[in-house]
Amino acid sequence: MFDAVVYIGHGSRCEEGEAQFKRFIESVKEEVASPNQEIAFLELTAPTIAETMEKLIADGAKRFLIVPVLLFSAIQHQLDIPEELRAVQRKYPFISFEISEPFGAHPYMVDLVVKRIGAEKNEKDTAIMLVGGGSSHLRPIQELQQIGKSVEQKLDIPVYTAFLQLGKPSLEETLEFLPYRYKKVYVMPYLLFTGLQLEKIEQIVFSSKDTFVICPNLEFDELMKKTLIKRMEEACDGEDVSGDDEPRQKKGGNYRGRGDSSA
Repeated sequence: MFDAVVYIGHGSRCEEGEAQFKRFIESVKEEVASPNQEIAFLELTAPTIAETMEKLIADGAKRFLIVPVLLFSAIQHQLDIPEELRAVQRKYPFISFEISEPFGAHPYMVDLVVKRIGAEKNEKDTAIMLVGGGSSHLRPIQELQQIGKSVEQKLDIPVYTAFLQLGKPSLEETLEFLPYRYKKVYVMPYLLFTGLQLEKIEQIVFSSKDTFVICPNLEFDELMKKTLIKRMEEACDGEDVSGDDEPRQKKGGNYRGRGDSSA
């Protein structure tokens, strides 16, 4: 089992966004059976990953479960976080770590989108648009599209995806044709918390036609907590992390942290 859990957020200039993140993590901590659980941020907000790791190492932690609280796996998950962890490991070579997967296209995230949209199944002359931040990596684009297809199957309503930046089609491009095809379009910002991206989506949509209904963003729902805990259990080879069940033997014997993990 791990000595400590580190939850890593992106960081935000928006105080309310940062507060939402911290409240969410506190609710997750209550479900996780580990006495050492701390928060760190990639940028914009303290403490940094190195600061949090060094605090826990000083308290005796050697084996870390690293939990990126990110929507999708892109450069932050694949490169930035592992690089910072390896820098700490070079200073403290006796530590090991395992990195869990981000939320991704887990079925609970599909359920959350359906919940946030609040549409009736098979509404006539209606469409749904999921708006992501965008990425230079293909995987986040594909996973949001995958979520859209699953929502479409659940509600039997056409679902379109659009992106604020670094993804096609753009939000502006999608807004141009949807009002001429549908009487109502549910717009759901696929974002973790309030902030500049959410404000930009609202400004762009409000300046368009009154066809659009803006839905709440993800807002760290209970379904996200369940998803995060599932991702943590996956990183532990399926071992329960809540302490409700007896620990199961891991594949290949005792757990060995992989210091070179990039998940």
